[in-house]
Amino acid sequence: MTRGVVTVRPDTPLADARTLVTTNRFSALPVTDGGGRLRGIVTTLDLLRADVEGRADARVAEYMTRDPMTVGPDTLVGIVAHRMRRYGEVRVLPVVDQGVLVGIVTRGDLLRTPERRSLLDRLLGTPDVDLDVPPPDRPRVGATAGEVMTPIDECWVAVPATPVGDAASWLAAQRLSALPVLDDDDRLLGVVSEADLLPDRLSGRGPAPRTCGEAMTARATAVRHDVPLPKVAKAMVRRGYRSLPVLGDDDRVVGMVSRGDLLRAQAPSTPS
Repeated sequence: MTRGVVTVRPDTPLADARTLVTTNRFSALPVTDGGGRLRGIVTTLDLLRADVEGRADARVAEYMTRDPMTVGPDTLVGIVAHRMRRYGEVRVLPVVDQGVLVGIVTRGDLLRTPERRSLLDRLLGTPDVDLDVPPPDRPRVGATAGEVMTPIDECWVAVPATPVGDAASWLAAQRLSALPVLDDDDRLLGVVSEADLLPDRLSGRGPAPRTCGEAMTARATAVRHDVPLPKVAKAMVRRGYRSLPVLGDDDRVVGMVSRGDLLRAQAPSTPS
């Protein structure tokens, strides 16, 4: 788990929570009271929902999930992975000891190979400051998916033969939730997500997939580059999408648009 967690209070403005999420590439923030007791969790989906509802000036308490699912410090990793796979929206689980927040565990934590963590890290937990955290994505000005997306040449992508171990390492290191799986012509074959790659022996599934082609979700949903941002945001809120491949006019993938891209997006200025 990660210790020294960044948190917000119930009365924190959503605008402040949004800044913390976008600058640190978080997917959620635990909500605690003055004594460090967990009161809820606010996610990128909550922030996006507030935008869609025209309530971006609200307080965290109005949009947070109260009494979120939690685990304890001694919860077995296999149980954590099973819960994260079973409940698709859960990407972050607060770790609570006698009601007090002591850390968080993410899907990325479970995808990291043990070899990447020193003995001290395993004993003490992930340090407060991760020197390998990717820099924050820059905000883009635009009104459509294509204008605020991350261009394909800046995206991490997979092909059907990509080993799942490589994909898991990329997702964990880059704090991504999914990778597009493309053919040689940059056409979308599917999407492989953190949930697809999480080991889950409790589910009774068959042998673990070895390649992204075996693990991916085929016929994945995508969005065209010229779709207005409000429509993209509404789809993400309604269907719970974390990110979507963006298609150009020739139906080739030209980028990925995420909740973070929408939360960082800046509207183009209008002539006075």
